[in-house]
Amino acid sequence: MNKSAFIVILLSIFRSISSFGQVEDSTLRVITSNDSIIARTEQGTINWNLPSGLNNLLESYKRENFKEQGIDGYRIQLFSDGGNNAKDRAQTMLDELLRSYPNVSSYLTYQQPNFKVRIGNFRTKVEARQFQTILSQNYPGCFIVRDLIKVN
Repeated sequence: MNKSAFIVILLSIFRSISSFGQVEDSTLRVITSNDSIIARTEQGTINWNLPSGLNNLLESYKRENFKEQGIDGYRIQLFSDGGNNAKDRAQTMLDELLRSYPNVSSYLTYQQPNFKVRIGNFRTKVEARQFQTILSQNYPGCFIVRDLIKVN
């Protein structure tokens, strides 16, 4: 859980507790610093002082979880082969994808003994399936795979 997710959880708990006595909904603005969280509403300001070790714990969590160069997600695989000239055929398909879909990231990878061509950085399977329906017109054998995707 990153720092912003932690803050959202804290604020959700606070809103649910404080909503028992409120009739109207107020706008909530959050400001964070190294040792406190400040929530400002139309009705007042709340200042949470974080325990001294919590910030260090959150930073070590971020370091551990962001070692990978991406997050779990989905891509669409269009090619996988390890036979003669597999690399050349994979490169040809990759070039074709880059021309046809210049705004979508395409990848050529080698996982012994196969060269694979995959396209997309989809966070959900629904997004991948939507693009798969477009691709399946030209690549009827394409399918969705779980992969480590890049996030901008």
